[in-house]
Amino acid sequence: MILKGSCRTNGSDLATHLMNGYDNERAELGEVRGTIADDLHGAFAEIELIASGTRAQKPLFSLSINPHEALTREQYFEAIDAIENKLGFAGQPRAVVFHEKEGREHCHVVWSRIDPESMKAIPDSFYKARLCDMAVVLAEKFGHELPEGLKQWRDKNRELGDKLEPSLAETVNAKKTGITPEQRREEITSCYAQADSAAAFVNALEEKGYVLAKGDSRAFVVVDRFGDVHSLSRYVKGVRAKEINARLSALDANGLPSVDQAKDLAKARLAAQEERLREQQDVQHDHQHDDRSHDRRDQYDQQDHHGDQHDDHDRHQRSIDEKRAAMEQAQHARRLEFVQAEQELLTRHQDEKLSLDAAQIAESGGLLFRMRARVAELIDTRPALRSVLGHITEKVGLDPRDRHRMEQEALARRHGRERLALAGKKRSMEKIEQRENASLERDLKREALQRMLRQEQLRAAEKAQGLEVRESSAEAEFLRTDPRLLEEGAFGREFNEEASASAEDTQGEEGEGEDNGGRKSRRSWKQRGQDKGHKHGRGRGKGYGYRRGE
Repeated sequence: MILKGSCRTNGSDLATHLMNGYDNERAELGEVRGTIADDLHGAFAEIELIASGTRAQKPLFSLSINPHEALTREQYFEAIDAIENKLGFAGQPRAVVFHEKEGREHCHVVWSRIDPESMKAIPDSFYKARLCDMAVVLAEKFGHELPEGLKQWRDKNRELGDKLEPSLAETVNAKKTGITPEQRREEITSCYAQADSAAAFVNALEEKGYVLAKGDSRAFVVVDRFGDVHSLSRYVKGVRAKEINARLSALDANGLPSVDQAKDLAKARLAAQEERLREQQDVQHDHQHDDRSHDRRDQYDQQDHHGDQHDDHDRHQRSIDEKRAAMEQAQHARRLEFVQAEQELLTRHQDEKLSLDAAQIAESGGLLFRMRARVAELIDTRPALRSVLGHITEKVGLDPRDRHRMEQEALARRHGRERLALAGKKRSMEKIEQRENASLERDLKREALQRMLRQEQLRAAEKAQGLEVRESSAEAEFLRTDPRLLEEGAFGREFNEEASASAEDTQGEEGEGEDNGGRKSRRSWKQRGQDKGHKHGRGRGKGYGYRRGE
């Protein structure tokens, strides 16, 4: 059983992350305790509102429970209660979320660290050691086998481990780039082990796409090809930071780039790599155009090769369409469930209002009601009687019309609270959908980057073997425009441009023709591209995609 915890802030982002249905096969809200709201966004907002009266900067404590073997819900909550008592969060507001990913279920628990009586944050000192102790206790209690790290902890043997536990930032980076922290650690460790000097280590890192830089808070850091910064001592296996600094002391600190300079250098290298890839595609396009005059046998061979690449491209496009369709279907089901709950709430409100009105109307027609109302009205209109009996009539509730008014106001307040809570759930659902869309966009960017790098490695290998590199025009066109997908918000901009262009088409433009039905004909992509100032390729045939930078 692996227990990983951390103090957190920004409860809205945490709630959106926990309810993200795209990154998890299933996200189930198991429990919300100690708050008025019954959803994560509302519950965390209440906790942060209470924390605003304290000096606590991180009022939430987030814990993930990842068991090695399946647990029942009773065992999960038994473990949660035991951990809660160990950390000192007994009785604190909490939320429990169950995730299922790759067929395995794990659990997330979030507690409030704010004690409402003392209005102080509960200390989190040595929480990692406490979690390790609880992991050992719970694993032995449920009969689970301890991993090697927890065995060492149990035996009080704190040696330098070989396994790298990824942090939250490293997990996000792995999702974005497709490179796990362990893979990056193996690359950097191999560079360090094979280099016989500090300069050779720097050159080996550059061959792998890394830049050694002078850190702001550390002596040395590495910047990968995507511009992300990593601690050097963390990614050299089995070597302590003191030994690394001693070995690299021969380097001139002033000669190393700063972190910002290393980021700019990495981005420039990536841009140059993309430009080289586009130039190679142009040369290959020309070569394919000239090969059309070759004999029939070579053409058949080339068509078979192109057909395979066409199939690969079609499979990739179908995969993208399937992912989008699956996410849209899940979001549609969630929205439909919310709409049904909203309709049920509004119907119940209407029934309760009609029932109360009918009951009050029926009561107001009775003799006792009219008599009490008349007496109360007489006392209210006579100053002498009001001065003597006014406070008595208010205490005993002589006027039944006041009771009717208070019942109507109480019902309206309750309905308002329920509508407000429903609106909060709607905002939460919109945030979750935005996060799911961003996760899909991130995965598509990562896949596009990996395809581009694999294609470039394949070309380099074929070129080294003296083979002739050929590819279909469809594949070349895909790879030509593919680097645009690596930009932030590229999918959103493409969608907005297409939507705005479609809107302009429906409104009609000057110079557009009409079809037989009298409707405006849609302008082609080529015409819309010319209107926006896009240019074609260098004039070597038709069907070339738009080129950036011209």
